[in-house]
Amino acid sequence: MIRIKKNKPKISADVRSFRTVRRLNLNRTYTPLKIGVVAGYILLGLMSASSSMFGLLVGSLLRLAGF
Repeated sequence: MIRIKKNKPKISADVRSFRTVRRLNLNRTYTPLKIGVVAGYILLGLMSASSSMFGLLVGSLLRLAGF
């Protein structure tokens, strides 16, 4: 005979099993970057500035080439 434990957590349909979560953590296909909010904004600003400078460079070279 099996006894039912008191205060046992309820089974939820949207909770993944422990084995699935462990497998996803071990076989991670990407590594999330853990940086602060300010560092993220600085990185976003640097990426934006570099892409706009590249656009200006290509545009000026096309202008010099006569296109």
